[in-house]
Amino acid sequence: MEKSKPLELGLDLLKNYGIVENNECRFINHEIGVVLSFANMQSKILKVGQPYRLKEGRLLYVLKGTARILINLIEYTVSTHTIVVLPPNSIVELMEVNDNYDFRGVAFTNDFLPTNEKENLTDSYQKQGFTLHLTEKEWRLEEAYFSILWAVVNEVPFRREVVQHTLTAMLFNLRYLQDKNYGNAPSGSLRNEELFRRFINLVNENCKKERNVSFYADKLCLTPKYLGTIIRQITQQTVMDWIEQAVILEAKVLLKHSDLLIYQISDELNFPNPSFFSKFFKRLTGMTPLEYQKAV
Repeated sequence: MEKSKPLELGLDLLKNYGIVENNECRFINHEIGVVLSFANMQSKILKVGQPYRLKEGRLLYVLKGTARILINLIEYTVSTHTIVVLPPNSIVELMEVNDNYDFRGVAFTNDFLPTNEKENLTDSYQKQGFTLHLTEKEWRLEEAYFSILWAVVNEVPFRREVVQHTLTAMLFNLRYLQDKNYGNAPSGSLRNEELFRRFINLVNENCKKERNVSFYADKLCLTPKYLGTIIRQITQQTVMDWIEQAVILEAKVLLKHSDLLIYQISDELNFPNPSFFSKFFKRLTGMTPLEYQKAV
């Protein structure tokens, strides 16, 4: 039987499906999407506690309220005046959100960035999501950038180069703010954080096929014992804990957002057989793959 791709929250899906009640709060074409207010847009697609894969990179600006969000295995608590940077192909799960939560956002394909600036910008947002909590002054500047972007995307005809360079200015400013935050951190914690991010990147990229600690240690030029010691010191979890969590996240996305059968998902995730996959999934989640798939 032919395998189908899992549903991805991409611009094509958001543009073509009737999942939004208030279209005046958004602009979407095949290269960029801008949402003025998620709450006012009244989208029907996001559910708390369910992971989604994001096709394009995203910038989220928290306008009010608080939420807990999982980005590629790492949990963040975000609140007013926080910017969330999501790299392309991220798996994101909204874990908890209060009733008055609202944010605005930008989604864009990597190809939309100007060719001469693409290489300068990709490292700052493509590898791993991060959050920035801004001061009042920093937030006002970001609001000004966003207001300009919202204005220019709605010009007719579409002024592609103006939109490109406005987005580029926003990304460069976020990289500046990120570098500023890192510059204030102790050097030891920076080294540990960088190692952990590199490890998590490798896990997210390879967990479908590679579940051996030595594979990740080799990639990081470390011994398995040393990698295990560092990861446990940083996170209070083992290397295998992180690998298994990544596999479970991939499984949940496939179970909820594809029409693959259980045995096909087992094969996709490189398990020896569906029975082994089901036991693994139940051990980590407390329910079978079928029970999770049918749960609301």
